[in-house]
Amino acid sequence: MARYTINYLNGDSETIEADGVEYDPDARDYTVVGGQQVVALVPTANVQSVRRQDDKAVTN
Repeated sequence: MARYTINYLNGDSETIEADGVEYDPDARDYTVVGGQQVVALVPTANVQSVRRQDDKAVTN
C-alpha cells in the first residue's frame, strides 16, 4: 500500500495508507481504495491537495 497525505483547507492534514485514491467527478469526492474495497470518501469541498508520498523518501 502507498501513503497519501491529504491537506485540508482549514490547515489540517492526515496521512492514510491505501492502494489508491481516485477522483470521482460525478460524486465530487476522492474515493480511497484499500484491499479492493472503498475505505473512505473524501469530499473535494474540504480538500486542498492529495499527494502520494514517495516511499523512498520516508524515513523512520
